[in-house]
Amino acid sequence: MKKALAISLSLVFPLCLLQAAALDESLHTDGERVLSAFGDVGNIAKQSKITIMDGTKIRCQGTLVSDDGLIVTKYSELEGAREPYKLVNKEIGRRFYRARLVAYDTKSDLAVLRSNIRHKTGLKFGSSDGLEIGRWVVAGVDQSPGLHAGIVSAFIRNIPKEGGVIGVQLDDGNKSIGGVPVRVVVAGSPAQKAGLKRGDIIFAVNNKEIFTTQALIKAVTQYNPGEKVKVSLKRRGEKMDFVITLGYRVTVFDNPRMRNRNDSLSVQVSKRRSGFERVIQHDTTMTTADIGGPLLDLEGKLIGINIARANRVEFFAIPIEHVKQVLKENEKVIKESRNKRI
Repeated sequence: MKKALAISLSLVFPLCLLQAAALDESLHTDGERVLSAFGDVGNIAKQSKITIMDGTKIRCQGTLVSDDGLIVTKYSELEGAREPYKLVNKEIGRRFYRARLVAYDTKSDLAVLRSNIRHKTGLKFGSSDGLEIGRWVVAGVDQSPGLHAGIVSAFIRNIPKEGGVIGVQLDDGNKSIGGVPVRVVVAGSPAQKAGLKRGDIIFAVNNKEIFTTQALIKAVTQYNPGEKVKVSLKRRGEKMDFVITLGYRVTVFDNPRMRNRNDSLSVQVSKRRSGFERVIQHDTTMTTADIGGPLLDLEGKLIGINIARANRVEFFAIPIEHVKQVLKENEKVIKESRNKRI
């Protein structure tokens, strides 16, 4: 399969180089002629990706990793969704399936679901070891025809934690004014929901005194979105404490004037796109609704779970080695879930 695919692609892409100025859409990396070259790999990608819905809204994709309905997906995209989750895959059946959360791993943002799907996808686990830049990969996606192709665009690496935010813009603080003044409270932010107001002077986070803007930012972003922090402030001379549940930077500051250039061009990115110990970075075109689906190599083996759309050109996948580790660590609850009603 791998040799035949390489030959097919070698015939397609010299033409791309010669006619780059007027490239036929079928020769794009997500074009019909290119995708047809992947054959059985594409079929495995389409059958193993599962669309996870909340009512009529698509939350994300999931990856069917076993014949008895075990699914791995992106945990943070499920927050607030109703269980049982509604599942769709027209490749294996047009009716709706169901799933419930079995386990999750906050470090990798992976979730394990148990579904009532019974289907043999032919999916096998591969390896991310020695994965080279420029290597072709295939992702299962929601849009027709159900798969997109791309290449590995960076070495496997760590993505530093971005941290949570409370949703304020600040003026410079110092000891003489006793803290950091709040200049703007972002509409709909955790800070607004908690009751912070413009002009408040923040002087402590979780009982640790803060007098500069940078110290305040550092104190808050050491915690993850979803965690609670106690913010102490002065309002017209009166001291007050507020407990704030931190939000995701990309959703709290969802304003074009607050984004960098890549984010502004990206339209929509994953609300969690940082804090991963190891990721495979690739350029396979996907939307945020495609995250959670499978990333396959040219042999049709699963090498990762797509975990984030970082911007318009960078997409991250959790390597299969860590996926297997999460499954092993939760082996007991996964086994017990087989006998529970979905």
